[in-house]
Amino acid sequence: MRLTDYTDYSLRVMLYLALRRDGLATIQEISDAYGISKNHLMKVVQRLGELGWVDTVRGRNGGLRLAPNSPSLSVGAVVRQTENDFALVGCFPDEQGERRQCVIEPQCRLKHALAAARDAFLAELDRHTIGEIAQPASGLSGLLGLAPIEFVPNMAKSVANSAANPAANPAATVAPRAPSREH
Repeated sequence: MRLTDYTDYSLRVMLYLALRRDGLATIQEISDAYGISKNHLMKVVQRLGELGWVDTVRGRNGGLRLAPNSPSLSVGAVVRQTENDFALVGCFPDEQGERRQCVIEPQCRLKHALAAARDAFLAELDRHTIGEIAQPASGLSGLLGLAPIEFVPNMAKSVANSAANPAANPAATVAPRAPSREH
């Protein structure tokens, strides 16, 4: 089963906003972080707002944030609301309830296997929440450019190096004072 780009982008927006926690994000920031179309994201964000999963703040300092209850949403719930077709084969009813006739339908066991696989797929997604998939936040945040990934050197080495080489640590050196003009 393959999810549409729309569903993929919906999940990505929710994940990004979960990582931002209380801060506001813009569609442009999300677009830049993932390298996906801003126009596509505008449609996605509009729908997520209509569903009450994303709060939009208008104005100069506006942006987007995850609605308070959204971290507890299951990934399955998001997929069900954003995916438009779970009819894996033509004999499954589509979203209008229509299906194609198949000659072997009265004896077909394949459709039951496919239906069970689809249901198992969605059941697995129901076991995971938006908040859970946003963990560990530090690694994901760094990959999305939300927080720098920093290497913290061994403190003992850092102190020893600073003492041995003051030029390596400008904060450790004291600049000479200019002579006073007062006589």
